[in-house]
Amino acid sequence: ALSLLNSPFMMQQAEAFAARVKNEAGEAVDAQIARAYALAMCRDATREEAAKARELADAHGMVALCRALLNSSEFVYLN
Repeated sequence: ALSLLNSPFMMQQAEAFAARVKNEAGEAVDAQIARAYALAMCRDATREEAAKARELADAHGMVALCRALLNSSEFVYLN
């Protein structure tokens, strides 16, 4: 788990993911959040998830949000 969170590879992937999200969704943070969830989770974010994602993106940037999504259990494990 710590390797996924802190490895240089995962940081590069989060940066590339954030760049893709910005390229596809434009400058609006809410649109970027919606696109990031669609790409990572193949679903829309719930209202609560979107609000928490907005807080994280505002405080730490879109790369941090993309890193969190890439490290989420929903992304890492299949049901």
